[in-house]
Amino acid sequence: MIEVDKEILYLILEKLEAQEELMLLTIPILTTKKAVANLLGKTDRMVDYYIENGTFQEGVHYFINEKGKKEFIPSGILNFKRNKNGKKEEKKVKVAKKIYHPSVDNILKGVKIG
Repeated sequence: MIEVDKEILYLILEKLEAQEELMLLTIPILTTKKAVANLLGKTDRMVDYYIENGTFQEGVHYFINEKGKKEFIPSGILNFKRNKNGKKEEKKVKVAKKIYHPSVDNILKGVKIG
């Protein structure tokens, strides 16, 4: 039974990888600054700022082509967008304060009763 599950998972992984390759072939338009800015909902100047301050890293988000111009890497830009523009989303857990009867509250605080 476990072997069958592994085979199914392997086939799913192969299909996902094939889909990813096809997607990457269909998004070559993400190589320009204007296209990246449009995808991210930012301005061209903000994309320049991301490069200047190191948010976009050379070799990950862009590279310098043979003409000396910056060309963006679609997979890196999509990962950046997927991760909420480079910020890792932190899940904040709100701890509910328990309300006890006053005598129980005093015992928990270490106050002697009576």
